[in-house]
Amino acid sequence: MHSFYERYWEYRAEEQVSEHDFALKWPKLRGHIPREKGVTLVDFGCGNGELLSEMEALNPLASYVGLDVSAAALNTAAARYPHMKFHRIVESGEIPLESGSVDFVLSTEVIEHIYDTENAFAEIARILRPGGRLLMTTPYHGLIKNLLTVALAFDRHFDPLGPHVRFFSKRSLFNCLKRVGLVPVEHGYYGRFYPVPHSIIVLAEKGRSL
Repeated sequence: MHSFYERYWEYRAEEQVSEHDFALKWPKLRGHIPREKGVTLVDFGCGNGELLSEMEALNPLASYVGLDVSAAALNTAAARYPHMKFHRIVESGEIPLESGSVDFVLSTEVIEHIYDTENAFAEIARILRPGGRLLMTTPYHGLIKNLLTVALAFDRHFDPLGPHVRFFSKRSLFNCLKRVGLVPVEHGYYGRFYPVPHSIIVLAEKGRSL
C-alpha cells in the first residue's frame, strides 16, 4: 500500500485542492468543523494538507495535525504549512498520538482505501477524547446503487487496478463505528441524489449515548 500511494503522490503532491468532488462536499462538511479556541483537529489521510488549510481558515486558533501513509504527500504538506504537525502512519500501525488527545478527526474519502479498517477505526477512536467527534465521508454503496453498478458499470467501478478496496453501505459503516464506541449522530450524502449519491457523510461522537 505504501508503494502505491508514494507513486500516487509523486505526481499529485503539488496539486491544489481542486478535487472533482470538493465543491460538492466541502459546503456540507465545513459547518461541522469546530470553532473553539485551542482544540486539536486531525486530518486522517491528509494528503498534501489542503483540507487542513481549509479547516484553519475556519478556525485559526486551533492546533492541526495531518496523518498520511505517503512521505511524498507529507513532505509537501509540511513545507506548505510548517506551523502544523505531520506524522506518517502505517497500515495496521498505531497513530503516533496520545489516547484521548484529539478533539476532532476529519477523514474524507480515505477509509475505502484501507485494508485493515478494523485497526483504523479503533485508532481513530483511541486518539479522540470522550465527546470528541469524527467527520467521515466514503463512497456510498446502498442496495439500489449497487444493483445499478453491477448492471451498468461493474468493471469500471470495481477496477482491480483501482485504489478502492473497501465498499460501505450506511449499515456497515455505522456498525464499524459503533464497534469502537463512535456513535453516529448525523449523516447525509453528497454528489448526485439519493439513493444513488456519490458518498455518505457521517458525524460520529465518542462516548455519546443513544
